[in-house]
Amino acid sequence: MSDLLLVCRLTLICVLAVAGLAKLRDRRRFTAALGDLTGLPAAARPALAVLVPAAELLAAVLLAVPRTLTAGLAVAAALCAAFSVVAVTTMRRGSSAGCPCFGSRTTVPMGPWHVARNAVLTALALLGGVIALSHGTTAPLDAPALVLAVAVAGYLTTLAVFTDDLAFFFSARTGQR
Repeated sequence: MSDLLLVCRLTLICVLAVAGLAKLRDRRRFTAALGDLTGLPAAARPALAVLVPAAELLAAVLLAVPRTLTAGLAVAAALCAAFSVVAVTTMRRGSSAGCPCFGSRTTVPMGPWHVARNAVLTALALLGGVIALSHGTTAPLDAPALVLAVAVAGYLTTLAVFTDDLAFFFSARTGQR
């Protein structure tokens, strides 16, 4: 079970760190996107433009420290679930707003890809929490399990970070038919 917990942990650390840093790097764009995605009042956007990436980076740090792993999993689950709600709400409003989640410059509107990505990340956080609470947060790993866990986490991180690019690619291909 420790290898599966490591996959959850590494994936969430990488995804949340990349997302948080990307939002901080282009805070002006993220602030503007908050209005498009959520319909928030303009006065609330600057604060959220700092708080959201700060929460993502905090979760990544909590996940990296064994003593705070379960707290990190809880924060990650809450964030990813909230991101799912934002994606669903944006879709229901019929908005064509894109997701500035990872600094992507594509113009893909928030859609099922984003909901699926956030649902999978939420599930990883919840699964990690169940494993951590039932089996503990520390267990020895052998080298093959460690290599496999890192490879799977790298693959899942790449899929999460490049969701917009994948959605853009597949929407462009289906639009040509």
